Amino acid sequence: MNISANTVLGSIISLVLLFMIFWMVSIQTKYEYPDVTDKVVEAGNMQLSVKRGKDLFQKEDCYSCHKPDKKDGFIPVVTGKISREWLFRFIRDEKSLVEGKDPDVLQLKEEFNWVNGKHDKKHLTDQELNDILNYLDSF
Repeated sequence: MNISANTVLGSIISLVLLFMIFWMVSIQTKYEYPDVTDKVVEAGNMQLSVKRGKDLFQKEDCYSCHKPDKKDGFIPVVTGKISREWLFRFIRDEKSLVEGKDPDVLQLKEEFNWVNGKHDKKHLTDQELNDILNYLDSF
């Protein structure tokens, strides 16, 4: 039986290609790709957060001054310009930011001509504040 050089070379190339395919598949399976169900769960959690935020927004009487459903109102301007961390501090302790002459507070007070000081909500947890801000972000 005569084995030609082409047969040997073809066999070697086939084995190398087969090895490379298996190697590439093994590398790709090492990475953890998010499961599609993770996004569904995340979306479901966000919907619950928005609902809790809406309930808290009404319970805490925020709607008496802030009207998130009004597109030209205070909320879209503030949530677009101000960081979430700053909003946490402001909602919890407006008084100290005003007394400290925080530049963002001074600018917002001037821009919206507001004198109200109802933002001392120290009793709200981080989760509750996140829920309220997620509700506001839903507009």
